[in-house]
Amino acid sequence: MEEIYVNREIRETLIKLAVQNRTITYSRLNTDSNAGYNYRDADERDSFTEDIEAISMSEVKNGRPPLGSLVVFKSGSVTKSILESLYTMCEKFYDLSSENTKLNSKFLKDLQAKCHAYWTVSDNYNEFGPRKM
Repeated sequence: MEEIYVNREIRETLIKLAVQNRTITYSRLNTDSNAGYNYRDADERDSFTEDIEAISMSEVKNGRPPLGSLVVFKSGSVTKSILESLYTMCEKFYDLSSENTKLNSKFLKDLQAKCHAYWTVSDNYNEFGPRKM
């Protein structure tokens, strides 16, 4: 399997949010995880989004729900392109099809619920969650 670079601080912040049954905005995640991206720079915003997508891809490839579904805009929504990306990542994992899955807020809420449910299981958190240094 291809090794995917994952920003550990961002991933750990997202796992903690999943356990707390919460979502987070992009700017808040940047701050809370100490990612340090400059939001005034379009390239850095893109890099931050790519980090979040890489984390989600790694999670899905390892049989876990995509943590990136917890990252939303201030309105609590995401763009169509983000929904499409999440759908593509999860298509095989959740046996999705266009007949039974619409790319809308319900799809996003379902993925968020899967993240919350997965990470509140102690065994999952202890085995795959943040590592103590």
